[in-house]
Amino acid sequence: MTDTRARSSFGFLAWALGACRADRITGSLYLAGHPGGVVHLREGAVVAVDSPGAPGTETLLLRSGRIGEPDWSAVLRAADPVAALAGVGGTELRLVTTMAAQDGAFVIVAGTIDEYAVDPEPLEVPVPVRPALEPDRLLAETARRLDALASLPTPVSPHRERLAAVVGAAPLGTTRRAILDSANGRRCARDIAFLLGRNVYPVTVEASRMVGDGLLTVADDVPTGTAGSLAPLRPRTREAGVAVVADPQPALPQRAPGASGVADDLRRPSGWQVLPRLLNRIRAGPSGTGNRRHTDEIPHRKGLPRGP
Repeated sequence: MTDTRARSSFGFLAWALGACRADRITGSLYLAGHPGGVVHLREGAVVAVDSPGAPGTETLLLRSGRIGEPDWSAVLRAADPVAALAGVGGTELRLVTTMAAQDGAFVIVAGTIDEYAVDPEPLEVPVPVRPALEPDRLLAETARRLDALASLPTPVSPHRERLAAVVGAAPLGTTRRAILDSANGRRCARDIAFLLGRNVYPVTVEASRMVGDGLLTVADDVPTGTAGSLAPLRPRTREAGVAVVADPQPALPQRAPGASGVADDLRRPSGWQVLPRLLNRIRAGPSGTGNRRHTDEIPHRKGLPRGP
Protein backbone atom coordinates (compact mmCIF):
# COMPACT_ATOMS: atom_id res chain seq x y z
CA MET A 1 0.00 0.00 0.00
CA THR A 2 1.37 3.43 -0.95
CA ASP A 3 1.23 5.48 2.24
CA THR A 4 2.00 8.77 0.43
CA ARG A 5 -1.01 8.31 -1.83
CA ALA A 6 -3.29 7.65 1.15
CA ARG A 7 -1.93 10.68 2.99
CA SER A 8 -2.63 12.92 0.00
CA SER A 9 -6.21 11.67 -0.19
CA PHE A 10 -6.64 12.10 3.56
CA GLY A 11 -5.45 15.71 3.38
CA PHE A 12 -7.89 16.33 0.55
CA LEU A 13 -10.81 14.90 2.52
CA ALA A 14 -9.83 16.70 5.72
CA TRP A 15 -9.72 20.07 4.00
CA ALA A 16 -13.00 19.55 2.12
CA LEU A 17 -14.84 18.36 5.24
CA GLY A 18 -13.42 21.25 7.24
CA ALA A 19 -14.72 23.75 4.68
CA CYS A 20 -18.13 22.06 4.65
CA ARG A 21 -18.26 22.16 8.44
CA ALA A 22 -17.29 25.83 8.54
CA ASP A 23 -20.11 26.67 6.10
CA ARG A 24 -22.55 24.24 7.79
CA ILE A 25 -23.25 22.59 4.44
CA THR A 26 -26.35 20.45 4.05
CA GLY A 27 -25.98 18.33 0.94
CA SER A 28 -23.60 15.83 -0.60
CA LEU A 29 -19.83 16.01 -0.97
CA TYR A 30 -18.99 13.92 -4.04
CA LEU A 31 -15.44 12.58 -4.29
CA ALA A 32 -14.46 11.24 -7.72
CA GLY A 33 -11.55 8.83 -7.74
CA HIS A 34 -10.74 5.21 -7.11
CA PRO A 35 -12.95 4.06 -5.52
CA GLY A 36 -14.40 7.51 -4.67
CA GLY A 37 -17.60 8.04 -2.76
CA VAL A 38 -20.10 10.46 -1.30
CA VAL A 39 -20.21 12.07 2.14
CA HIS A 40 -23.73 13.05 3.16
CA LEU A 41 -23.88 16.18 5.33
CA ARG A 42 -26.45 17.84 7.55
CA GLU A 43 -25.35 21.29 8.71
CA GLY A 44 -21.73 20.26 8.28
CA ALA A 45 -22.00 16.99 10.23
CA VAL A 46 -21.69 13.57 8.57
CA VAL A 47 -24.79 11.37 8.46
CA ALA A 48 -23.49 8.72 6.03
CA VAL A 49 -20.59 7.85 3.76
CA ASP A 50 -21.30 5.85 0.60
CA SER A 51 -18.57 4.28 -1.52
CA PRO A 52 -18.46 1.50 -4.10
CA GLY A 53 -15.33 0.39 -2.25
CA ALA A 54 -17.05 -0.55 1.01
CA PRO A 55 -20.19 -2.44 2.05
CA GLY A 56 -22.87 0.00 3.18
CA THR A 57 -25.41 -0.32 5.94
CA GLU A 58 -27.72 -2.36 3.71
CA THR A 59 -25.04 -4.96 2.92
CA LEU A 60 -23.88 -5.21 6.52
CA LEU A 61 -27.43 -5.74 7.78
CA LEU A 62 -28.34 -8.28 5.10
CA ARG A 63 -25.15 -10.34 5.00
CA SER A 64 -24.93 -10.53 8.80
CA GLY A 65 -28.44 -11.98 8.91
CA ARG A 66 -29.81 -9.16 11.06
CA ILE A 67 -32.57 -8.61 8.50
CA GLY A 68 -33.80 -10.28 5.32
CA GLU A 69 -34.27 -8.80 1.86
CA PRO A 70 -38.06 -8.40 2.29
CA ASP A 71 -37.38 -6.49 5.51
CA TRP A 72 -35.00 -4.11 3.73
CA SER A 73 -37.49 -3.54 0.93
CA ALA A 74 -40.05 -2.63 3.59
CA VAL A 75 -37.53 -0.22 5.15
CA LEU A 76 -37.08 1.59 1.83
CA ARG A 77 -40.85 2.02 1.47
CA ALA A 78 -41.48 3.07 5.06
CA ALA A 79 -42.23 6.67 5.99
CA ASP A 80 -39.78 6.25 8.91
CA PRO A 81 -37.09 3.74 7.84
CA VAL A 82 -35.39 3.79 11.25
CA ALA A 83 -38.64 2.87 12.98
CA ALA A 84 -39.05 0.02 10.48
CA LEU A 85 -35.74 -1.37 11.77
CA ALA A 86 -36.91 -1.46 15.38
CA GLY A 87 -36.23 -5.19 15.48
CA VAL A 88 -32.51 -4.59 15.03
CA GLY A 89 -32.21 -2.50 18.18
CA GLY A 90 -31.26 1.14 18.48
CA THR A 91 -27.76 0.58 19.88
CA GLU A 92 -26.90 -2.09 17.33
CA LEU A 93 -28.24 0.04 14.46
CA ARG A 94 -26.13 3.02 15.57
CA LEU A 95 -23.10 0.74 15.67
CA VAL A 96 -23.70 -0.62 12.16
CA THR A 97 -24.34 2.81 10.60
CA THR A 98 -21.32 4.35 12.34
CA MET A 99 -19.06 1.48 11.26
CA ALA A 100 -20.32 1.80 7.68
CA ALA A 101 -19.55 5.54 7.64
CA GLN A 102 -16.08 5.05 9.15
CA ASP A 103 -15.31 2.22 6.75
CA GLY A 104 -16.48 4.30 3.79
CA ALA A 105 -14.16 7.16 4.77
CA PHE A 106 -11.26 4.74 5.19
CA VAL A 107 -11.61 3.16 1.74
CA ILE A 108 -11.99 6.57 0.08
CA VAL A 109 -8.70 7.89 1.48
CA ALA A 110 -6.96 4.53 1.00
CA GLY A 111 -7.53 5.11 -2.72
CA THR A 112 -7.28 8.28 -4.78
CA ILE A 113 -9.35 11.44 -5.01
CA ASP A 114 -9.17 13.18 -8.37
CA GLU A 115 -11.88 15.83 -8.09
CA TYR A 116 -14.97 16.65 -6.10
CA ALA A 117 -18.16 18.65 -6.07
CA VAL A 118 -20.72 19.78 -3.52
CA ASP A 119 -24.40 19.39 -4.32
CA PRO A 120 -26.55 21.49 -1.95
CA GLU A 121 -29.56 19.26 -2.57
CA PRO A 122 -29.27 16.42 -0.02
CA LEU A 123 -29.87 12.87 -1.18
CA GLU A 124 -32.12 10.48 0.69
CA VAL A 125 -30.26 8.46 3.33
CA PRO A 126 -32.62 5.72 4.52
CA VAL A 127 -30.70 4.93 7.71
CA PRO A 128 -28.41 7.84 8.71
CA VAL A 129 -25.93 7.90 11.57
CA ARG A 130 -27.69 9.22 14.66
CA PRO A 131 -26.37 11.36 16.18
CA ALA A 132 -24.42 12.66 13.20
CA LEU A 133 -20.63 12.40 13.26
CA GLU A 134 -18.56 15.51 13.66
CA PRO A 135 -15.98 15.70 10.84
CA ASP A 136 -13.12 15.90 13.35
CA ARG A 137 -14.22 12.63 14.94
CA LEU A 138 -14.53 10.89 11.58
CA LEU A 139 -11.15 12.19 10.43
CA ALA A 140 -9.45 11.16 13.67
CA GLU A 141 -10.72 7.59 13.30
CA THR A 142 -9.71 7.55 9.63
CA ALA A 143 -6.19 8.73 10.48
CA ARG A 144 -5.93 6.09 13.22
CA ARG A 145 -6.85 3.37 10.73
CA LEU A 146 -4.34 4.58 8.16
CA ASP A 147 -1.60 4.65 10.83
CA ALA A 148 -2.51 1.19 12.12
CA LEU A 149 -2.46 -0.34 8.65
CA ALA A 150 0.78 1.40 7.65
CA SER A 151 2.48 0.20 10.86
CA LEU A 152 2.03 -3.47 9.93
CA PRO A 153 5.09 -5.30 8.53
CA THR A 154 3.27 -6.18 5.28
CA PRO A 155 0.38 -3.75 4.71
CA VAL A 156 -1.75 -4.40 1.64
CA SER A 157 -4.05 -2.03 -0.19
CA PRO A 158 -7.75 -2.78 0.18
CA HIS A 159 -8.20 -2.02 -3.52
CA ARG A 160 -5.08 -2.99 -5.49
CA GLU A 161 -3.28 -6.11 -4.27
CA ARG A 162 -4.97 -9.35 -5.26
CA LEU A 163 -4.57 -12.07 -2.67
CA ALA A 164 -4.02 -15.80 -3.08
CA ALA A 165 -4.05 -18.53 -0.46
CA VAL A 166 -0.82 -20.37 0.23
CA VAL A 167 -1.25 -24.09 -0.29
CA GLY A 168 -1.04 -26.21 2.85
CA ALA A 169 -1.90 -23.48 5.38
CA ALA A 170 -2.42 -24.82 8.89
CA PRO A 171 -5.92 -24.93 10.47
CA LEU A 172 -7.07 -21.41 11.30
CA GLY A 173 -9.69 -19.57 13.29
CA THR A 174 -13.05 -18.70 11.79
CA THR A 175 -12.12 -15.25 10.44
CA ARG A 176 -8.81 -16.31 8.92
CA ARG A 177 -10.32 -19.42 7.40
CA ALA A 178 -13.08 -17.34 5.76
CA ILE A 179 -10.50 -14.96 4.29
CA LEU A 180 -8.27 -17.82 3.16
CA ASP A 181 -11.15 -19.61 1.46
CA SER A 182 -12.07 -16.38 -0.37
CA ALA A 183 -8.54 -15.51 -1.55
CA ASN A 184 -8.48 -17.04 -5.03
CA GLY A 185 -5.83 -14.84 -6.64
CA ARG A 186 -8.36 -12.50 -8.23
CA ARG A 187 -9.86 -10.83 -5.17
CA CYS A 188 -8.43 -7.94 -3.19
CA ALA A 189 -9.30 -7.28 0.45
CA ARG A 190 -12.22 -5.11 -0.60
CA ASP A 191 -13.70 -7.94 -2.69
CA ILE A 192 -13.32 -10.39 0.18
CA ALA A 193 -15.03 -7.97 2.57
CA PHE A 194 -18.03 -7.70 0.24
CA LEU A 195 -18.14 -11.47 -0.18
CA LEU A 196 -18.15 -12.00 3.59
CA GLY A 197 -20.41 -9.04 4.37
CA ARG A 198 -17.84 -7.41 6.66
CA ASN A 199 -16.19 -4.02 6.91
CA VAL A 200 -13.19 -3.51 4.63
CA TYR A 201 -10.78 -2.17 7.27
CA PRO A 202 -10.68 -5.20 9.61
CA VAL A 203 -10.52 -7.57 6.62
CA THR A 204 -7.61 -5.57 5.16
CA VAL A 205 -5.74 -5.57 8.48
CA GLU A 206 -6.22 -9.31 8.97
CA ALA A 207 -5.25 -10.04 5.36
CA SER A 208 -2.09 -7.95 5.83
CA ARG A 209 -1.19 -9.97 8.91
CA MET A 210 -1.86 -13.21 7.04
CA VAL A 211 0.52 -12.11 4.28
CA GLY A 212 3.15 -11.52 6.96
CA ASP A 213 2.45 -14.94 8.48
CA GLY A 214 2.87 -16.67 5.13
CA LEU A 215 -0.79 -17.69 4.81
CA LEU A 216 -1.57 -15.36 1.91
CA THR A 217 0.52 -14.05 -0.93
CA VAL A 218 0.07 -11.01 -3.16
CA ALA A 219 -0.68 -12.33 -6.65
CA ASP A 220 1.09 -10.59 -9.53
CA ASP A 221 -0.77 -12.94 -11.84
CA VAL A 222 -3.46 -15.58 -11.42
CA PRO A 223 -1.59 -18.40 -9.64
CA THR A 224 -1.64 -21.94 -10.95
CA GLY A 225 -3.32 -24.53 -8.79
CA THR A 226 -5.59 -22.04 -7.03
CA ALA A 227 -8.56 -23.85 -5.59
CA GLY A 228 -11.89 -23.02 -7.20
CA SER A 229 -12.80 -21.54 -10.55
CA LEU A 230 -11.37 -18.16 -11.48
CA ALA A 231 -14.12 -17.42 -14.00
CA PRO A 232 -16.16 -14.26 -13.32
CA LEU A 233 -18.71 -14.66 -10.57
CA ARG A 234 -22.36 -14.92 -11.47
CA PRO A 235 -25.23 -14.02 -9.13
CA ARG A 236 -25.75 -16.43 -6.26
CA THR A 237 -28.52 -18.94 -6.70
CA ARG A 238 -31.30 -18.74 -4.16
CA GLU A 239 -31.31 -22.53 -3.73
CA ALA A 240 -27.65 -23.40 -3.36
CA GLY A 241 -26.30 -20.06 -2.11
CA VAL A 242 -23.14 -20.43 -4.18
CA ALA A 243 -21.71 -18.62 -7.18
CA VAL A 244 -22.85 -19.98 -10.53
CA VAL A 245 -20.15 -20.08 -13.21
CA ALA A 246 -20.88 -20.70 -16.85
CA ASP A 247 -18.36 -20.85 -19.66
CA PRO A 248 -18.66 -19.64 -22.30
CA GLN A 249 -20.54 -16.64 -21.00
CA PRO A 250 -24.11 -16.39 -22.27
CA ALA A 251 -25.28 -13.27 -24.02
CA LEU A 252 -26.47 -10.52 -21.73
CA PRO A 253 -30.25 -10.38 -21.40
CA GLN A 254 -32.16 -7.47 -22.89
CA ARG A 255 -34.88 -5.64 -21.02
CA ALA A 256 -37.02 -2.59 -21.51
CA PRO A 257 -36.19 0.35 -19.22
CA GLY A 258 -38.44 0.36 -16.17
CA ALA A 259 -39.74 -3.16 -16.80
CA SER A 260 -38.61 -4.41 -13.41
CA GLY A 261 -40.66 -1.82 -11.53
CA VAL A 262 -37.81 -1.25 -9.09
CA ALA A 263 -37.79 2.47 -9.73
CA ASP A 264 -41.38 2.62 -8.56
CA ASP A 265 -40.45 1.45 -5.08
CA LEU A 266 -37.02 2.82 -4.29
CA ARG A 267 -36.16 6.31 -3.17
CA ARG A 268 -33.81 8.64 -5.01
CA PRO A 269 -30.36 7.00 -5.37
CA SER A 270 -28.31 7.70 -2.25
CA GLY A 271 -24.67 8.17 -3.00
CA TRP A 272 -21.99 7.40 -5.48
CA GLN A 273 -24.35 6.12 -8.21
CA VAL A 274 -25.20 9.68 -9.26
CA LEU A 275 -21.62 10.97 -9.14
CA PRO A 276 -20.82 10.71 -12.87
CA ARG A 277 -23.99 12.59 -13.82
CA LEU A 278 -23.30 15.36 -11.31
CA LEU A 279 -19.70 15.84 -12.39
CA ASN A 280 -20.68 15.87 -16.06
CA ARG A 281 -23.25 18.53 -15.25
CA ILE A 282 -20.64 20.59 -13.41
CA ARG A 283 -18.04 20.27 -16.16
CA ALA A 284 -20.63 21.42 -18.71
CA GLY A 285 -20.96 24.71 -16.88
CA PRO A 286 -24.03 26.94 -16.52
CA SER A 287 -26.94 26.52 -18.92
CA GLY A 288 -29.89 28.80 -18.53
CA THR A 289 -30.35 28.93 -14.77
CA GLY A 290 -26.91 27.40 -14.28
CA ASN A 291 -25.83 24.02 -12.95
CA ARG A 292 -22.35 24.86 -11.73
CA ARG A 293 -22.69 24.22 -8.00
CA HIS A 294 -19.20 23.85 -6.70
CA THR A 295 -17.69 27.33 -6.83
CA ASP A 296 -19.98 28.86 -4.24
CA GLU A 297 -19.33 26.24 -1.59
CA ILE A 298 -15.82 24.83 -2.05
CA PRO A 299 -13.36 25.42 -4.90
CA HIS A 300 -13.48 22.53 -7.37
CA ARG A 301 -10.27 21.16 -8.81
CA LYS A 302 -8.37 18.06 -9.76
CA GLY A 303 -5.52 16.55 -7.79
CA LEU A 304 -4.55 17.72 -4.34
CA PRO A 305 -6.60 20.29 -2.42
CA ARG A 306 -5.66 23.90 -2.70
CA GLY A 307 -5.80 24.21 1.08
CA PRO A 308 -6.59 27.25 3.14
